[in-house]
Amino acid sequence: MVKTEIKEKRKKKKEEKTSSFGKYYPMFKSYGLPLIALLLAYLGFKLRNITSNYKTFLDPDTFFHYEMYRQAITEWIPQYFAYADPPAGIKATGYLGLYTVQAAFYKIVHAISGTDVLGAFKLWPPFVGAMTIIAVYFLGKKLHSNWAGIWGAAFMMFSYANFTKTMSGNNRGEGPFMMFFLYAVLFLLMYLDEKEWNWKKVAGGVLFLITSVLYMGVWTGSVFGIEILLAFAFLTVTVAFIAGLEKFTIKFIKEFVPIQGLAIVLGIIIARTGFIGIGTFLLKRPFGLMGIFAVLVYAGLLIGLKRLLHFDYSRLDHRIGALLISGGVLVLFAGAWGLLNISTLIRGAYQSTPLYQTVAELARTDINTIKAYYSIKSKDMLLFLLSIAGFLIVLAKFISNLLKGNVSGYKNAFLVSYYISSVVLLSLAVRFVFQASGAILLLAGVAIGEAFLFVENMKESTTTKALYAILLIIMFLPLPIIGAQYSKALATNTAKAQGSVPADWINTLNWLNENTNELDSATSWWDYGYWIESSLLGNRRSATDGGHAYDRRYIVADFFSHYGNESEQDFEAWELNYMIVWQQDIYKFNAISYLGGAINYYEYSHIPMFQVVPMQYVKYTNESGKTVVYLKTAEGDRQPVMTVDLARGQVIQGRGDIPYVLYLFGNYGILAYHKIAFSNFVRLAFHIPYSFEPWDAQKLFANFKPVHNDGGVSTYEFRPFAVYRIDKYENGTWKAFYSTTGGGNLPLGEQKLRLWISAFGRDVKDATLIFEAYNGTELIKRETLAEGLSINHLNETPVEVSLFVPNATSYRFVLIQDGPVGVLNGEPRVNGEVANPSYLLDEGQSGNLELVAAFRKDYSNVQLALRASIVYYVAPNGKDIEKDNFYLEPHQDIITYVPVKELSVKAGDNVITAQASMPSDVFSAYIEKLYQKYGEDKVVIVKKRVEPVFITKKEYVIWEG
Repeated sequence: MVKTEIKEKRKKKKEEKTSSFGKYYPMFKSYGLPLIALLLAYLGFKLRNITSNYKTFLDPDTFFHYEMYRQAITEWIPQYFAYADPPAGIKATGYLGLYTVQAAFYKIVHAISGTDVLGAFKLWPPFVGAMTIIAVYFLGKKLHSNWAGIWGAAFMMFSYANFTKTMSGNNRGEGPFMMFFLYAVLFLLMYLDEKEWNWKKVAGGVLFLITSVLYMGVWTGSVFGIEILLAFAFLTVTVAFIAGLEKFTIKFIKEFVPIQGLAIVLGIIIARTGFIGIGTFLLKRPFGLMGIFAVLVYAGLLIGLKRLLHFDYSRLDHRIGALLISGGVLVLFAGAWGLLNISTLIRGAYQSTPLYQTVAELARTDINTIKAYYSIKSKDMLLFLLSIAGFLIVLAKFISNLLKGNVSGYKNAFLVSYYISSVVLLSLAVRFVFQASGAILLLAGVAIGEAFLFVENMKESTTTKALYAILLIIMFLPLPIIGAQYSKALATNTAKAQGSVPADWINTLNWLNENTNELDSATSWWDYGYWIESSLLGNRRSATDGGHAYDRRYIVADFFSHYGNESEQDFEAWELNYMIVWQQDIYKFNAISYLGGAINYYEYSHIPMFQVVPMQYVKYTNESGKTVVYLKTAEGDRQPVMTVDLARGQVIQGRGDIPYVLYLFGNYGILAYHKIAFSNFVRLAFHIPYSFEPWDAQKLFANFKPVHNDGGVSTYEFRPFAVYRIDKYENGTWKAFYSTTGGGNLPLGEQKLRLWISAFGRDVKDATLIFEAYNGTELIKRETLAEGLSINHLNETPVEVSLFVPNATSYRFVLIQDGPVGVLNGEPRVNGEVANPSYLLDEGQSGNLELVAAFRKDYSNVQLALRASIVYYVAPNGKDIEKDNFYLEPHQDIITYVPVKELSVKAGDNVITAQASMPSDVFSAYIEKLYQKYGEDKVVIVKKRVEPVFITKKEYVIWEG
């Protein structure tokens, strides 16, 4: 009896204890989960901040964003950037709000903690990542449950898909867009959830408007957010109408359309300041006012057809009929205003130009990409699979609510719209992996949250359900733990590199910064343009970079992938001073060769341009007294087209079993595809003086004079005109005594010489040739050798001169002819408005120009002109870029110079004003001639330019020794 009472007491105490445990469970959900969300945000911040120790940045684009952010700190909205697209620079456009927001962030953290400009910039992405994690928690809670929010936040904390664009050193616009967009949706739901007007509804509406302006301002692709919200509206209206909830439909339209319409109108107004870069889309395209109007038309027809056609909306068939009629009108509306323009938004993702075909970020997303980005660890793809499960659950609930006539699940309409839109976007291109992560990770959280809701809805005691919930937590807890460990290892390994710029490039850019004029420009392949421009590195102008002067990529590619006359382009039109060549670009040379027109699309996609060969695969043999080189392959021994043994100084012809030229460097070899084997890139990158045609290499190294070399990065000074060979007349014959690579000294005394001048991409016209002799720095002789000199750069002939060469320490030949000087160094204005520097005036347009131009020295008699030029390519086999035989021939033509004003300038910055006019048919007439020459079906216009240039008599040192 006593024992029984003791057992009962123990049982009662245990039940009381367990029961009290159950009482704490709701408190844990209400207070504990938000604290855990904050902890996840903190951990996400710490993980993303690991790479803040980088000396520079992770992403090349971030170098440019840093320069614009620095300007925004003083200007708030940047207007102009002088270092891109020289000599004119660029007008700041696009998502300028990103830089304004970052500048505001700097001012706040600097005031609080004294963080410097660079430190705040590096702090911003991890802060964005942390705030996004918090947004996912609250949005998941709002749309589904506490558990969906907390698990979505947990996945966001470590997910590689989100992690990569919010790590310190990757300051793009996609991250801030997602952050502000998720908060905008949260505030929109707060606004819609309140049935009556109160402070919560007002606050939700106001905050929605603020965050809408912010998400529209920080990323050019922010049209995606508006598209999701409009899709949500269409879906909600459709579902509510089918369910027979006419009153709800009207109420939703009355609340959604005004607030979203006001957000778009605010965007249009603020776009005039430059803060928002999608003003055109908001005003004219289907995602802005047209989209809101479409929602109104659609909803109005659904409701109005009741009276117009006497439909009985208590009957499902009548509702379906109204839906079909309204949907048909909507399709016609979209066809007239919208669908014709959608391709403009996503044409990059569809790789609609050869340039886009070669960009890795725009490659189509495949299953391996999804595995790489949406996994817990390695390539398990678990996060993506969970998101599919979450989507199917939401879709099932959505349909179930529809069948029951219950529209309380309109939040599911948002999840369905968001997920479908994101997955479609993800399928288009790899670059959208990050943007899709918002929906995918949120729906993955919903999948697990549904398991918790199932437990909580069981007919068990609170205590039992709480224990089940704890069990679920224990089951799923390894996912974020393992994921965070994996992400930390990736970030730590990345951080050990101490910078995304290779050491050879850093040394080269430091040399450029310290040893060249501040007005100089340099170019390389476009990937490195932002490095050249960065104030942290080269701090020099670059002809093309990751976001500007796309047309010049074709021209640089043409130069790199060809040789001789076929490769020559007028680089002086860009006022190019230095060309930088990197050996590692052999791994990008398929794209370079394709854009340069050296190979066709099939070769680009199937045949490697370069292959590195270990020496053990190279075999020398003697056959019938001739040296033969074989390459050992899986198919047996094969002979290349030619072997150039640089160590032995031999050129060995081959049978051509494989379409490659083999270059041997002593301890390794490189196979170069025969079409690009003698290209300028090969010779400049690997310092190969070999000429496929006589004197071709001598001409190349005369125009591109080596001035610095660091590892695999070589820097060349570009000289538009240069002497590559000098002959002297002796005993009745001409004998060469000087060449670019061989060198040679001027003979003293009376001489009759023949100068071979390489004019690269530009003719010598009405020039004066001068001879100078120096003792140290003292000029002891200056003699005019020729006047009115002209040389066709495509058919060069030598210049004969007679002169007396005195005994001196150094000599120079100088060419004086008209050439461009000076660069723009401030925003150009036309009629008081900041103008596009590379297209100042349209055809037939006039205006008052206000320019800030910088010069190296004083010049008198300078002609300010507007230079009209065009970049285009000819496609001999047609314009279809997906065909195997497609290839292109790039061209850069200067059409005309339109004189504006004669002036004198001083060294440094000059403020210049002038009235200018462009003829009405400059481009149209020239393009018509191109169509007649090549065929309209074979000419693609890439870009037209109208740039201010300053022309004067310019001295070119064409030889010194």
